[in-house]
Amino acid sequence: MNILLGKEGDWQDKNVDIKKLTEKIHQFFYDDGFSEVRLEEDPHGSWFQIQARKTGALQTVTSSRKAIHVIVKGDPNKFSVSVGTGEWGKNFAVSALFTGGIGLIGMGFNLKFTNKLWNFIKQTIASLENSYQKPVLPTTTKEDESLKILKIRFAKGEITKEEYDEMKSSLE
Repeated sequence: MNILLGKEGDWQDKNVDIKKLTEKIHQFFYDDGFSEVRLEEDPHGSWFQIQARKTGALQTVTSSRKAIHVIVKGDPNKFSVSVGTGEWGKNFAVSALFTGGIGLIGMGFNLKFTNKLWNFIKQTIASLENSYQKPVLPTTTKEDESLKILKIRFAKGEITKEEYDEMKSSLE
């Protein structure tokens, strides 16, 4: 039996740098002792996903194996975060048989962890409000543009090397 639990939320007008948000969630898993954490990013920056897993013999026996999937999608002023979890109930019947109910305790810890993660996400969003700054594209100055034109004219043979050097020195 696989038990899947999750949470989802939408935020608007917060101007949150969602890449920074994702990086902080990614680090949260490492700080909590997850051995496997993977971060994937849309090349256009419209979504990020984090997959984290914590497994081991003790987690299996106590039904507290954790497999978490977090998706952050949208833009700084309209985005959603969803958290999905799985594997928690895997081997639940076996653990109940051999541990006399310790598996139920493990599942309770998993629910507590999901709440801890969700609270961390909400606090991080609040702390990152107005953190997004639109990238400033480099602008070319009139001098840069003039030098570019000068180089093209020299390359085309419209001006001599001496004329190029003289005009270039007057621009600098």
